[in-house]
Amino acid sequence: MKRPQLALCLVRPTGFDWATQEHATRLAGWETIVADAQLAKWLAQLSLTHLYFGSEFCEHLLPSSRSLQLAMSAASNAGIKFVLQTPVASPAILRHLTKLLPLLPPDSEIVINDWGVAHLVRERFPALRGIAGRILCRMIKDPRLPGPDWAPQCRPGFDSPPLLGLFRWLGLERIEVDAPMFPTHGTFAGLPPASGVHLPFSYVAKGRMCRIGSMSITGPERFAVGRKCRKECLTLTATTERPGAADQHATFHIGNTVFSRHSTAMLQAVMHAAEGGEVQRLIVPGEPA
Repeated sequence: MKRPQLALCLVRPTGFDWATQEHATRLAGWETIVADAQLAKWLAQLSLTHLYFGSEFCEHLLPSSRSLQLAMSAASNAGIKFVLQTPVASPAILRHLTKLLPLLPPDSEIVINDWGVAHLVRERFPALRGIAGRILCRMIKDPRLPGPDWAPQCRPGFDSPPLLGLFRWLGLERIEVDAPMFPTHGTFAGLPPASGVHLPFSYVAKGRMCRIGSMSITGPERFAVGRKCRKECLTLTATTERPGAADQHATFHIGNTVFSRHSTAMLQAVMHAAEGGEVQRLIVPGEPA
């Protein structure tokens, strides 16, 4: 099979040594992370090529300068490439990025999920290689959808010349997407070259309110944005269920974001596309949900 690139996502700069060890250690690690024996066995055949550091979804998880430098050093010591992930950006995040981005080596990759960040990188840090993250690459991913009759509405629509033209103008060389809810033959064939796919979870929706972090708060600040963040999302996860409904996808609420787990059909479609060269890079979380 063709060997896709394999990226591990972390918001803390350590704890991924297992992913660069011998096969048995990698297998055990992937089994813990993805909780799927077949997927873990498949991932363990691949070599780790990239460390993704930071968060696509939460401004509070954008790393400090020290944390960024530690993560870059850890990636260098492991012999893998470093990629910075960035979230939807407030003005404060844009100001923080102007301090972080000069720390990145020229030609570094950065995952961009905000048009303002894309413009900032294009205008002030053109040597960096921008990646259009999955918040910019939108599609319908509602786990409540009942069946494959929704497949035409859920397919990735990234063969749009205006959208791809905008990505090129902003210097976004790659795109990253989630697997569509109901994959069909050739689902990934229309993706641009150098595309990446996340697995085994898709992000469904995000906001700025952190449900997990608000549970211990009373009064008007509960479920409000702007409260002090204690990074509760790194240790707590909520399962989201609908009473009386039998949704096809397990759904989780982590911090300010709702995720759903891929179905077997979605995973098989991603694996087949990666082996066929339609997907160049796989991006997997580095901690269990």
